[in-house]
Amino acid sequence: MADYNRSEALDFGLYDMPALKPEEHVYETAPKPAPKRRTAEEIRKESVASAMHTLKIFAVAITLMGLFVSILFSRISLAMLEKEAGKIETQISEAKSENVRLQMAFNSSVSREKVEEYAVNVLGMQKVERYQIHYFENRDGDEVVIADGKTVEMPVEADIN
Repeated sequence: MADYNRSEALDFGLYDMPALKPEEHVYETAPKPAPKRRTAEEIRKESVASAMHTLKIFAVAITLMGLFVSILFSRISLAMLEKEAGKIETQISEAKSENVRLQMAFNSSVSREKVEEYAVNVLGMQKVERYQIHYFENRDGDEVVIADGKTVEMPVEADIN
């Protein structure tokens, strides 16, 4: 096994680079060409090109701003519509619960027992007894009288018993 607890040091001096003095740096520079004289036509073309470049940048900026505003407007509209939809959903749920309440109130007030009780107590009616029911048959057929005094005979239909 290797002994890692030794106190030997490494000599990093071998890797040091000698420091250079500023005067030792010699840069070769290419001679600058003499500025070329531009004609009025060249200056005008550069000016027009610069104006067109500026105009293009301005058009792109306006287009991007328009897109940003339209996205912002659509998000605001969406938020407003979602808020309105929430209100309408709340109204629908309230209307449904009111409908259930009214249906229950209606069903409790129009039950068979309540109708019978109202008929007997308020209107003074009574239940029909079997002896009060009379059946009759008309074997001569039906007769219809029209407004001008004409009589129309209806044939007797077969008994269905």
